[in-house]
Amino acid sequence: MRVLLLLRGMRSNLPMLVLAICICEGTIAFLAMFAFPPLSLLMVFLGLLTLAIAPLAGIALEQLAVLVAYLLNIEEDTH
Repeated sequence: MRVLLLLRGMRSNLPMLVLAICICEGTIAFLAMFAFPPLSLLMVFLGLLTLAIAPLAGIALEQLAVLVAYLLNIEEDTH
């Protein structure tokens, strides 16, 4: 039951998590611009990759929550 609550919480807070990750990547890219410029470029592309993977992670979390709810015989709300 706790696993299902954790999955539902992760699914509902995924946009904030992605935002926090992108802010951290941007901060590292900005600081790396002065110390090691190739790392700054790598962080920019990593940020774009993060934004590309985020919808897939949302779909995967939703499907995993549905599967866990099915295994626990709990009615899953689909919104």
